[in-house]
Amino acid sequence: MNAAPVHAFTVPPLIKTVVVHCSPETAFRHFTEGMGSWWPVVTHHVAPDPESCTFEAKLGGRIYERGKNGVETKWGSVLEWDPPKRFVFSWELTRSLELRDAKVEVIFTSVPDGTEVKLVHTGWEHMGEAAIPMRDRFNAGWARVFEQCYVDYANRAA
Repeated sequence: MNAAPVHAFTVPPLIKTVVVHCSPETAFRHFTEGMGSWWPVVTHHVAPDPESCTFEAKLGGRIYERGKNGVETKWGSVLEWDPPKRFVFSWELTRSLELRDAKVEVIFTSVPDGTEVKLVHTGWEHMGEAAIPMRDRFNAGWARVFEQCYVDYANRAA
C-alpha cells in the first residue's frame, strides 16, 4: 500500500517595512545592541518571569531572554552579519520544533526621511496546515514588537 503523496506547501514570507528617523548605522545599532531597551519582554517572552532580553551583536551571537531567576532562554542565533546593511538570525522563540527552520532577515536602507527597515520572516513551509495560523500569530506579534516598539524606540533615541 502506497502512502498518500506529499504536496509542497507554499507560505509567503511575513514582511514588515518601517521608516525610522535616523541613519542606517543608528537604526542598526538600535535594533541589535538596543534590543533590551525596546523589546516588550513583559508581554513577548517564552520563559516565565522574564527580566531582560539580549542581542549579541556579532556573527554567531545569541538572542535570548533572561529570567529573574537568572536562567537564559535562547530565542535564536545570528547567522549572517553585515553591519549596517543587514543581518539574519534564526528564530526559535517557541519550544515547538515546528519553527526549526524559521529565519528573520532585517535590511537597513537609507531613504530621504531616515532609514527604511525591512523585516522578512521566513521558514513556514515545513509546518503544513499549522503554517498559516502560526504565520498569522507572528504577523500580529511583529506588528506590536517591530512596527510599534522598535519604531518608537528608534525615533525617540535618534
